[in-house]
Amino acid sequence: MAEGSVDDSYEGCKDPMFKLVTSKYIEEENNATAFCSAGWKKAPNHYQSNELGRHQSTAIRMYTENCVYLQFNNASRNGSAEYKSGDFQFYSLHFFLTDAVQQLKRNQTGCLTTYRRTNMKFQKDVLNKTVRFGSFTSTSLKHNLHRFGSTSCFKVETCFGASVEKYSAFPSEREVLIPPYEVFRVTAIKKNTHCNMVYELKSVGKKSNLQCIKIKNTSTVLVPSLFTPVLLRVVIIKIKV
Repeated sequence: MAEGSVDDSYEGCKDPMFKLVTSKYIEEENNATAFCSAGWKKAPNHYQSNELGRHQSTAIRMYTENCVYLQFNNASRNGSAEYKSGDFQFYSLHFFLTDAVQQLKRNQTGCLTTYRRTNMKFQKDVLNKTVRFGSFTSTSLKHNLHRFGSTSCFKVETCFGASVEKYSAFPSEREVLIPPYEVFRVTAIKKNTHCNMVYELKSVGKKSNLQCIKIKNTSTVLVPSLFTPVLLRVVIIKIKV
């Protein structure tokens, strides 16, 4: 189970969390992110009045410009203790990225089949198990983005991820962003000529251990998908370092 993941989906507390983020976190986090300070200032310039607000659009732009995603994802995969204590570095980015994906998904009906390629190695004993990526995960509607790697590849049916193509720094990649709380079942593990190992994942629901924890203390929230029964077990896909 991805116990250490920052997986808050903010369902039921979006308005108070917005007030908390904008009054307490966003300015200090923008100033503290020295390695990306130029990006924070530049990203809003790409904002176009559309289905997303300025903060949400900026969050996608920041994430896809690559200056922050590695630090952000590393902090998110194992940052639950920091998130609860107030020491998490990315409250504003996490909140607005989550909200952006959720808003976009409302206008994108149905599930999407997406692909991800990487040069990292993952667990092989996960067939028929339920898993989460544990952080925001970039996938693509394209299956042939070979430059991203050929060690481990994923064919993913996501029902909570959303296309961010219109807001991405690299729209040609046709990116679909999967939120950390989405749960998948590993339906197949294959080898082929284009990738050493291919994992096929099917969405089965969502799971948020940190649901609204910054606003109120709650127990674990598990919301099953309409497509499958309630989950019995969840594990995280672990990367071999």
